Amino acid sequence: MEMDVAATVAEWIRQSNRIVVLTGEELSSESGLPDLSGPSLNPNIRDFRENKEVRAKYWKRIKEVYPSIINAEPSPSHQALAELEMIGGLDCIFTQTTDGLHHKAGSSSVIELNSSILWVNCTSCGKDYSLNEILSMIEKGEDVPKCTECGGDQLKPPISFPGQPPPHWEAREAWIRLHKADLFIIVGASLEHEPVASYPYLARERNIKVVIISENQSPADDHVDAMIYGKPSQVLTYIVSKVKEGITIT
Repeated sequence: MEMDVAATVAEWIRQSNRIVVLTGEELSSESGLPDLSGPSLNPNIRDFRENKEVRAKYWKRIKEVYPSIINAEPSPSHQALAELEMIGGLDCIFTQTTDGLHHKAGSSSVIELNSSILWVNCTSCGKDYSLNEILSMIEKGEDVPKCTECGGDQLKPPISFPGQPPPHWEAREAWIRLHKADLFIIVGASLEHEPVASYPYLARERNIKVVIISENQSPADDHVDAMIYGKPSQVLTYIVSKVKEGITIT
């Protein structure tokens, strides 16, 4: 880890009043989870809607991965960000993850850009279910769960499957929060696709400092104020420890 750069970022955090953080799949990976919003798990939306076998295969995969989801614990990255919120200055976290681990860690201001895998919506009538309720239906022998309200079998998490646009409200709210920020920290997130691909550049245009912390390279690395390559948990834990020096949390 580049200690001097990390210490500088810690000082920027101390000086900031409205910090916005974007997180991504690297944090899920630290907690032992796969990318739950990616194409390796989620089918194309047209195939899902038109083919009952695709829906059955999807729910079988969800049943297999569910124990890992429900038993996953927040990583030190999640915990460090929750602690940063307690210290003050953190306006919100918007995340590409769908596993709910930021909430589990105690963060209260979280915008889930890809929504959540922990609840399910009937796309026919709008009735909502917890994922646990749906898996109980599957345990009783339903390969493809049916809505108890309308009888339809077009139930899915509100995650955007391949071929679907991202949830509109979440992207809009993240955009609004970013425009009001004075520091933008990107942790373990993918910057390959919109809407988030533009966020670092939009922030820089508004003279908002931008920091990227990741094990992977991104197209924005040469266009930000600080780039730290490393494991998010190690980097964030160090940075938050530096922020806390001399601060009394009440």
